[in-house]
Amino acid sequence: MTTQQESNEPGARTHVVDGAAVLGHEVYGRGPIPVLVMNDWLCDTSTWDDARKYLDTRRFTFALVDLRGYGRSRDRTGTCTLAEAAADVMAVAQALRWDRFAIVGHSMSSLVALHLAQHHADRITRAVVLTPPPPAGFGADDAMLAASQGLALADDETRLQSFTQRFGARLSPGWTAYKAARWRTCAEPSAAAAYVAMFARDGLPDPGARIALPVLAITGEQDAPPMRRVAVERSLGPLCHQLTIEALADSGHYPMQEMPPLTVALVERFLGT
Repeated sequence: MTTQQESNEPGARTHVVDGAAVLGHEVYGRGPIPVLVMNDWLCDTSTWDDARKYLDTRRFTFALVDLRGYGRSRDRTGTCTLAEAAADVMAVAQALRWDRFAIVGHSMSSLVALHLAQHHADRITRAVVLTPPPPAGFGADDAMLAASQGLALADDETRLQSFTQRFGARLSPGWTAYKAARWRTCAEPSAAAAYVAMFARDGLPDPGARIALPVLAITGEQDAPPMRRVAVERSLGPLCHQLTIEALADSGHYPMQEMPPLTVALVERFLGT
């Protein structure tokens, strides 16, 4: 049996469950344009909490979906692969009775969004990918893969040191500590370790399959070089027939937290076209 509640109130935490088959998620808004939003590697969809107060809930209905091992789906085990995540997302859409919907991926889940756009063009209307990794993955060797998996399994101090090294030059110590703490709160370490192969090594299983539907990529130009505009244009251009890139000069890897109102405006303008 499917149970569902919808909320327009920021901070509401509503679960939609259909037995054990559907990922935990929250439906936010009552608009005519359905949009499914997925989480990144470091957090569940609470990453969007700073931005959600700006979402147009009269025009859009958002389903904030946590992949296995994260947030509302933290207790869900699995292989933590791209194919599994894509199937899980389609099961959520089926439970919501969404025949056609837009998809939003961030970082790791950008690959899930692109995969669905490749193979479910009859269901996906538009795709948004924020700070996407290369479609072929980062090309990590065994040592790099093991290091990233080790970070996912590490203690809090090791994680905080890594976050400070990556983000501390730009963002406040308080934000860095907050992100490290949220990772512990929101993600099962074993699941985070398992997902590493998706973006660090494997990438899309069918990297040559063209995407005909419109795709928006939002990049942070303070992000790592492979996820800045030039690199994203080079990697996604051959894949996406209708690609738009919005480069945020003063943002890094988390535009929905670093520049919430602008990020929401870019996403909604694109999806509402």
